[in-house]
Amino acid sequence: MPASPPRARSGRLVGLALATAFVLVWTSGYLVGDIGTSASPPLTLLFWRFLLATAVIGTIALVTRAPWPPRLRDWVRPAAAGVLLQNVQFAGIYLGLSLGVSAGLASLIVSASPLVIAVAAVGLDGERLRPAGWVGLGLGLAGVGIAVSTELSGGARVAGIALCVLGLAGFSAGTLLQKHAPASADLRTGTTIQIGAATIVSVPLAALSGGFALPLAAPAIGSVVWLAVVNSVGGLLLLFVLLRRRSGAGATSYLFLVPPVTALLAVPVLGQPLHLAALAGVALAAVAVGLVSRSERRAASESVGTAGPNRPKGTPSTTGGALQRGSLIRRSRPPGPG
Repeated sequence: MPASPPRARSGRLVGLALATAFVLVWTSGYLVGDIGTSASPPLTLLFWRFLLATAVIGTIALVTRAPWPPRLRDWVRPAAAGVLLQNVQFAGIYLGLSLGVSAGLASLIVSASPLVIAVAAVGLDGERLRPAGWVGLGLGLAGVGIAVSTELSGGARVAGIALCVLGLAGFSAGTLLQKHAPASADLRTGTTIQIGAATIVSVPLAALSGGFALPLAAPAIGSVVWLAVVNSVGGLLLLFVLLRRRSGAGATSYLFLVPPVTALLAVPVLGQPLHLAALAGVALAAVAVGLVSRSERRAASESVGTAGPNRPKGTPSTTGGALQRGSLIRRSRPPGPG
């Protein structure tokens, strides 16, 4: 049965609030990461970020008596997702930033993840977007390209760009793995396992690349605290909630807004100049996110509408089966953090 208008409006407002918070938190990670990597070795920064984040979310899980996975094998998926989402993604981004890649260009590279995830999900899950959704993904990529077009003509090193591409691969793979996690998992303990695994992996990386000594300076310490609490804990929880509400491509489509917003906020935060291309990119990226969201809503409506009176509730019809299976399964059994 379709949701009543007040309930539908309430759901849209919640979705808008989650999306806004997600974009702002994700944007802050690039800005603060740029500040932090200029004051501390990149992998040292990551180690302390993950260690503090594990302590914060782990304490929350213990105090609230959150349930832990009962079997050892139930810890494997969230741990693997944590290594991909945290270590691979942020090691690639931070090392790229330290080699001269700007925050805007780094965010542009990672913002290609909705396209990567959408293409991968077609082969792995049978998920399909409507044509408008694919148009939206293309427009989103064009929008972020316009927003940081001035960065593309700069002198970023090839090695730095390659490392950011590695970060893109880690985020995309981790998101796909996370989306298949069982719905019964608890967000608090699942996030603790993920960031805890990332902390363990970051120990040898930090030891081999710069040690564990964090400079006792405000930029370094402030960056660690912000990145740990706001980005590692808050950002990861927001991503998990969005993945429970939407498909992988739909949830990550908000990343199209991150590079333009990063370019705008880099003016007061990093003292970088504002270009008209950034404003144009914001507008185009917003249109792109709207198209992807509309595509998902229409797919969900058609899935419900095609269920005949003699078909069990939630069973897909034989026409457009792949589309409807993706829509119905995502909503009837939303993924959790493992």
